Amino acid sequence: MEFKDLGCEELVVRRCAQTGLHAAIAIHSTELGPAAGGCRRWRYVDTGHGITDAQRLAEGMTYKNALADIPFGGGKSVIFADQNKVPTPAQLDRFAQWINELNGRYVTAEDVGMGLDQMRYMAERTAFVSGAGLHGFGGDPSPKTAYGVFLGLKTAVQHHLGREHLYGITVAVQGLGAVGMSLCHWLARAGASLFVTDLDAGRVAHVVKKYDARGVPADEITKLKVDVFAPCALGGVMDGALAESCDFAVVAGAANNQLLDDSVGDVLAERGIFYAPDFVINAGGVVSVAHEHLMANGAFGDDHNAETWVGDRIEGIRSRLLDIARRAGNEGLGTHRVAKQIALEKITGTSATLAA
Repeated sequence: MEFKDLGCEELVVRRCAQTGLHAAIAIHSTELGPAAGGCRRWRYVDTGHGITDAQRLAEGMTYKNALADIPFGGGKSVIFADQNKVPTPAQLDRFAQWINELNGRYVTAEDVGMGLDQMRYMAERTAFVSGAGLHGFGGDPSPKTAYGVFLGLKTAVQHHLGREHLYGITVAVQGLGAVGMSLCHWLARAGASLFVTDLDAGRVAHVVKKYDARGVPADEITKLKVDVFAPCALGGVMDGALAESCDFAVVAGAANNQLLDDSVGDVLAERGIFYAPDFVINAGGVVSVAHEHLMANGAFGDDHNAETWVGDRIEGIRSRLLDIARRAGNEGLGTHRVAKQIALEKITGTSATLAA
């Protein structure tokens, strides 16, 4: 697959024969500040798919960071996974070097396939890594991502289904990584009935036992009739066929780029299915990562309260989603299109219209 130019400001694709590192860094926008977005390590079908994924994820980060009111643009990087289960120290050294060569235009953090240990290692080699927890408040962003998704999901249910509480609400959670697992905690605590799936049977068994959930085969999770479908694995799960056939009232999850393309969101809107845009409700983690980077660079005074700064922006997911829902209803558009319009308005400082 040949990658397409998706309009990034800068796209860096490099390979190091000495270490075996092969990576792509996509900087979509620096209009609001350095491009911020995690580093994903994944085994792609081919290089083109990985580069395209990096660009799409970077674009999503532009919208996410703008809507979260943090002074960062959007970027993303991917490391093409090799036979090693984790990147070697030599590969991390070289990747940190490549990030340094961008002179602060890109700030990274953990994503799928990259953990806290890798971030901490690289943070000793580049100042443009965050989420390592080396400066006090911060660290692993996954719990904050999950909590923000929980708030967004609850808000979507309140708005669309008129239910003030999640007790008895059925939720299908696809993917039980760090964020999906944490989301299950919040949902179970709120009284939701969970259906869960993951490629790791051990994770499914754990959630089934701990939260009285029902385990579902991976190929069955999207066929359920549930109140909420929560995609928490990789992107693109909502394609045209699923949008036409699914029996969900709400789609609200943690995965990035859940819609294969914008036309899928249009179908959901036409069918009366409420989509909580992923780049709106999964912003909790990047808020924490952004704060950590700003704090490390002396952006705050002595009276700064870290928990308040981060907490207020995560709690703001509620009002942002409701504003998007109201505007979508008034304008007769899907929530995904309205959310992108609002993000572009914040970036440009003018009224923006997103082409259909």
